[in-house]
Amino acid sequence: MTLVEFLDREIAAGSFPGGAALVGSSDGILDSAFAGRAAVEPREEPLTEETLFDLASLTKPLAGGALFELSSLPADALPGRFLPAWKATRYDGITLGRLLTHTSGLPAWYPLYARGEGPEAYRRALATLEPVAAPGSTVIYSDLNFLLLAEILEREFGPLDVAFDDLVARPARSGARFLPEDPAGTAATEKGDATERRMTAELGLSYAGFRDGVVRGEVHDGNALRRGGVSAHAGLFGTARDVFALARTWLAPGRVALAADRTPELAESRGLAWQGRRGAGSAVAEMSARAFGHTGFTGTSVWLEPERDRIAVLLTNRIHPQVPPGDFNEVRKRFHRLVASP
Repeated sequence: MTLVEFLDREIAAGSFPGGAALVGSSDGILDSAFAGRAAVEPREEPLTEETLFDLASLTKPLAGGALFELSSLPADALPGRFLPAWKATRYDGITLGRLLTHTSGLPAWYPLYARGEGPEAYRRALATLEPVAAPGSTVIYSDLNFLLLAEILEREFGPLDVAFDDLVARPARSGARFLPEDPAGTAATEKGDATERRMTAELGLSYAGFRDGVVRGEVHDGNALRRGGVSAHAGLFGTARDVFALARTWLAPGRVALAADRTPELAESRGLAWQGRRGAGSAVAEMSARAFGHTGFTGTSVWLEPERDRIAVLLTNRIHPQVPPGDFNEVRKRFHRLVASP
């Protein structure tokens, strides 16, 4: 099965309106395809090779992790070294490394914007968080880890979008970016902030600023949006080619070591900003042992296999116009098995 046949089959099955798939190596792109629609509401629009996808949590390794690597910040540093409010006793044991491996013990999610919008309000809200587990005791995947990391990275580099463009994207010759200028050039995501409306209500909180229409040209993630559209956990937009260009730099031996398993005693393999194959819902047995990658809520993923010199990128708008039922990791697994086949 070819990549375009895979996309066409999944589109016909209702897995997503449109998508882009790419397979590459350290030498370059080996195969790529795109198919379907960038938007179905309020009107249908075709997806093209240049359509920018909301990369969602691919931002964590491709921007947050990349900038951390370029920084002078040690992994064993405490957040309180940079943010005085984080010197509180309840944060003892939380380090930057534990933020990057999701072993800080912070809760899985919280709508910081319910306590105020913008970086200053976020800093205040982040300092009120209560850990739900002892640092290092378990993996709790949480955007809050990288929202806190964003505050620290900005003390090192200044605005994250500028630092990412200058230090990460341009050297990699990638067009990935925060704050896209042309909404029409992006793939649409969810309508009416439905998912975060529900999650906020489930926490017994209220917020009056949820969007009503189809989200397009703005980051889907509410915490990233109301921080100003730029964060270390979400906010990047790009094409499959843009993601490949960023990912390819992580096949260098020194960078592969950063992605290596740092949680061997826990249920999931986590490196610095990356996830390993063990315990990963989107990974397949056909992947090599040192494979690492990441997924994004909007329907995105990138996985790298250093031993095979392979990169697999799948970008979709699977949450448009609403989040469908079912486990999207099953779609990702079908893609990864296809890529792994001889």
